[in-house]
Amino acid sequence: MRPLPDLPPDARADLRYRSGFGCVRCGVTIYQYLSLPVIKDKRTEGGEGATMLCPTCHRLVEEERLTPAQVHGFHASPIARQRHFLRDRLPFSNELPELAVGGSRAVRDTPIPLALDGEPLLFFAPPRQGVGATRISIRLGGDNGEPVQVIDANEWLVTDGSFGFAYRGDRYFVTETAGDGLAVLRIIQRNRIAVEHLRTSIRGRRLEATPDWVEVDGRRYIDRIGSGVLIGLDV
Repeated sequence: MRPLPDLPPDARADLRYRSGFGCVRCGVTIYQYLSLPVIKDKRTEGGEGATMLCPTCHRLVEEERLTPAQVHGFHASPIARQRHFLRDRLPFSNELPELAVGGSRAVRDTPIPLALDGEPLLFFAPPRQGVGATRISIRLGGDNGEPVQVIDANEWLVTDGSFGFAYRGDRYFVTETAGDGLAVLRIIQRNRIAVEHLRTSIRGRRLEATPDWVEVDGRRYIDRIGSGVLIGLDV
């Protein structure tokens, strides 16, 4: 299945709506825009349509643990559009989420809780037009120390294997394959998210954060992330 980075904005919007704003198989709100796979012996070509899968489900397809026919079935009836789907376990909210990060006070109305030398590490936004899932963006340092946009408004951008994604229980895991960078977001409820662990190095500077503190270059900060501002803490 080919990633479709050049899929037009209107086609993306239509696909998000039809898919229920999540992976068509599991409903996870981090996804890739992908060409539908070819079904052998049928007149269905991969270039004739697009679908949305999270990186985990896409990997199952690449490993041939999901068949092209199964992918087409999920695409035709996305899990997030089904009545029994439990949306409260995932960040489907029309509000900017309340964040648990860096201290005892909840961080509210702050799209960018943390930045390092002006580089936003996390970015949260309400869904487009007030319908869908909280938009999550994550930027972490790559193996050369330069920032890498790993997720942009829920779209998984990494195609070279340098970062991996997993969804376990109520947590989104982003891990650097060859380094120790990571981001773990716990979905407390649809409009409340805990930054359970964030760790990265960018241009020689190192940042680590939990719900209780933020540590930058060995210096620890508690309750320093502001609410009601664009950037809560830039160090």
